[in-house]
Amino acid sequence: MARKGSAMPMPTMTLEVTVISGEGVRVASGRPLCHGAYAVVHTGAASATTRVDDDADCHGFPYWSDAVRVAFPAGAPALDVEICRARGGGRPAEPVAAARVPVEDFTVGPPGHLHCLSYRLFDSGCRGVRRRNGILNISVKRLDGAPLPAEGKAAAAPVLGVAGKAVDVAGPSGSGVSCAGAAKAAEGKPAAPAGAVMGYPLGC
Repeated sequence: MARKGSAMPMPTMTLEVTVISGEGVRVASGRPLCHGAYAVVHTGAASATTRVDDDADCHGFPYWSDAVRVAFPAGAPALDVEICRARGGGRPAEPVAAARVPVEDFTVGPPGHLHCLSYRLFDSGCRGVRRRNGILNISVKRLDGAPLPAEGKAAAAPVLGVAGKAVDVAGPSGSGVSCAGAAKAAEGKPAAPAGAVMGYPLGC
């Protein structure tokens, strides 16, 4: 029994965040983000980084479909996902765009429920005026009680459709494809529209 006045330890959730893709993302010069793109998931208790998309022809549409596991502290209002660009020659990475994912968006439903989400990205870093900068497509799954892997990473599991073929777990915003929609499509049922919601930019 805890002593009177002593603070009880706050539980921490384990989240599996799959950063799927970006849409229409541009660097500070206004040109489309083309190569060296990666994403960082921040929770206030931890951060994890996806692989780098080295496709030189993505033209602002980087694709990762990379899952990471992070600890999410109880009481935290949101997690942040930031897209950065790796640069050669020993230069530091360039923050490009970011979105904030409110906790309410991925805690509805039981553990293991897959939430497919799309958010508007905003310019990252301290550039003065905040501008919209594309769309971020992610999925979030709560893994209550699941341990974090040693590397802080988890392999992304494909969603299997008809005849065991892999299908995209989320499509471009407004395409009518979502995680639930992919399964419905495999069953010959109409998919629900994915849509996009308003995220919040990271603070300076």
